Amino acid sequence: MDVDAILSKGVEKHGNFRDAGRHTYTPPFSSGKGQMFMIGAIFIIIGFVLLKGLLSLPILAQEKTFQDTSYLDRNLKNVRGEYDYAASVASMQSDANASSVYIYNLSTYMRREFDSKIIYVFIFSNGTTRNFSVTIGNFMQNNLSGTINFTNSTPAGRAFVLNDSTTTVLEFNASAVIVNVTLNYTLQNNQVAEKFYFNSSTRNYVEAFFDISLLESGFFVRSKSTYNRTW
Repeated sequence: MDVDAILSKGVEKHGNFRDAGRHTYTPPFSSGKGQMFMIGAIFIIIGFVLLKGLLSLPILAQEKTFQDTSYLDRNLKNVRGEYDYAASVASMQSDANASSVYIYNLSTYMRREFDSKIIYVFIFSNGTTRNFSVTIGNFMQNNLSGTINFTNSTPAGRAFVLNDSTTTVLEFNASAVIVNVTLNYTLQNNQVAEKFYFNSSTRNYVEAFFDISLLESGFFVRSKSTYNRTW
């Protein structure tokens, strides 16, 4: 038998000699169990990532709330300072009562710049005549009605009705040095009472009361303050 015949029989029996040493490689996760393990691991990792995100949401919300309220608080502090300054400027004019227009102009400006609600009372007491005038300004974004009453005063009180962004001036005469003030007003069926006092001596005196609120993105800050000056 020749060599070619022997080789031919070897190929028929054993296949191609070139493939005789080859082995099929099976990846470690090619089986069904391995694939399930990999899928499970992926879902666990995704779950941890989502859980971390969910846990951080309240922290992010609290941080945003803090930033928003801090921003409003800073603005409120600045606005309050501007009102004190306006009252100071008004008190230094020759006609302090008429100069309360400074506060009116400031309130008009604040309405344009902020979502604000403001009510103010500006009192000028003349040390020579003991007469005092009271300016009430309504910038509360709604109409309001009320009364303002005084101890040791003639008359003892007056009623007022104010549309939004308007003022009224009322005149009184004091019969004692210390005059207590009670401001009562109704705004959208809510009744509010404010109390403070001023000095009606033989010297000129200015007393101002400010109730200022700022609103933004659902947040609300409010400040009540007074300013006074004697000369």
